[in-house]
Amino acid sequence: MGHKTRTLFFIMVMFLLCSSSATAYQLMLKEVTVIDNDKVYLYKTPKTTVETFLQEQSIVIDSKDEINVAMNDNIVEGMTIKIIRAVPIQLVLDGREEEAYTKAKTVKDFLKEKKIDEENLVSISSSLDEIISPHMELEIKTRKVETITEESVIPYETELQETPHLPVGEKKLVQEGKDGLKKISYRVEYIGGEEVNREIISEVIVEEAQKEIIKVGAENVIEGKDGKIYKYKKVLTMSATAYTASYEDTGKAPGHPAFGITYTGTRARVGTVAVDPNVIPLGTKLYIEGYGYAVAEDIGGAIKGNKIDLYYNTLEEARNFGRKQLKVYILVE
Repeated sequence: MGHKTRTLFFIMVMFLLCSSSATAYQLMLKEVTVIDNDKVYLYKTPKTTVETFLQEQSIVIDSKDEINVAMNDNIVEGMTIKIIRAVPIQLVLDGREEEAYTKAKTVKDFLKEKKIDEENLVSISSSLDEIISPHMELEIKTRKVETITEESVIPYETELQETPHLPVGEKKLVQEGKDGLKKISYRVEYIGGEEVNREIISEVIVEEAQKEIIKVGAENVIEGKDGKIYKYKKVLTMSATAYTASYEDTGKAPGHPAFGITYTGTRARVGTVAVDPNVIPLGTKLYIEGYGYAVAEDIGGAIKGNKIDLYYNTLEEARNFGRKQLKVYILVE
């Protein structure tokens, strides 16, 4: 074989090898359709996975974008990859500014994406049918009603109790004060992020406040047999007797319209006393040594001057009382 013949043979072999490789390469290519935000592109690729295909074509998927396949999915003949791009918009929602990303096509779709009910829509700067465009400005105001619960401190009160058992002006803490706690539930309405109305739904006391009690030494006070402290402005020593509503004491029998009724129109009871109005005015509140708290509500024919008549329920009690000299304290109103 001559030199020219060998050269021609070599060229033919190389041509056949290259043709075979090209045919093999063509057989490796797979057709892939990419729909990128409604734009359609057709590719042929030898890549085996979605990730390597996207890298090959320099198609970048942002974390906010949506793609219908996984990055490790195998590329197959006739595959369709759909990409929905997130579009940035300048959003002012109820007074809060932010750059929002959305895959919605229209403003109405965007409201659904943000889970904003149109019934709660107060105002919006665009029509609901407007197409979302990159960097568009959108201002939305909504109405929102929510229930919130807050804790509130109940401040304790301080009670000063006058006592005759301490030097005048001296104080003694007998019970420490303690704040209480309550929970208040409110119905709160917002328009455009601003509170426009608040009303109390319920109040629940979680812990009652404990009053602080301080005893203070005071003048002109006495402690009654009932444990109460009484402040007085004057003290008299009077001749005391006792009476009942009986016929023997009043001259009125049961059934009489005025039976048991005092001069001031009240019904006689323990604590009712008869006085001389020139000495103790009717209606005066008293504390009587050995008898207790009383009100001057009655008069009597024999009760003149420095005398006082104490009401009892039974004749036996009244008769056993007899006549005594007692201290009568005229109380501060």
